[in-house]
Amino acid sequence: MKNTNIDFKEIDSYIKSEFRYEIRESASTIKEPIPDYVAINDYISSTDDLLQEKIRQIIQSKNLDEVKLYKKANVDRKLFSKIRTLPDYHPNKNTLVKLCLAMNLGIEESESLLKTAGYSLSKSVRQDLLLRYCFCHEIFDVITVNEILDHYGEKII
Repeated sequence: MKNTNIDFKEIDSYIKSEFRYEIRESASTIKEPIPDYVAINDYISSTDDLLQEKIRQIIQSKNLDEVKLYKKANVDRKLFSKIRTLPDYHPNKNTLVKLCLAMNLGIEESESLLKTAGYSLSKSVRQDLLLRYCFCHEIFDVITVNEILDHYGEKII
């Protein structure tokens, strides 16, 4: 049997007047860990080479002309300058692949450079597999690589 004479306003008033918040202190306080910034900085500085440094080393070791390089890679001069000089700039994978092709890097060197930027050439991605083929078979012309990718229905770089 439902009682329809319930005075909810009275109940609300009672709760507001009688309810007390209790502040309980726990027996042990939980402390947030304090980050060890010195250890973090040491860890960061001990990681792999910067992408810019690795590109510079390759250019020097192969005695490459930078202007010819970015033109062969079909990369804009301003973009190439960003890649070469700004440590915080992170180029996309396709741009790095084009630079690898323009520098005539083999598969191991290309994978190493891509890894420095956090990329890879996966054997389970068709486009990457085609790119791996090109590196392994010394097909370094960007236009030819794009023709191969297009022929197999993949996005060009």
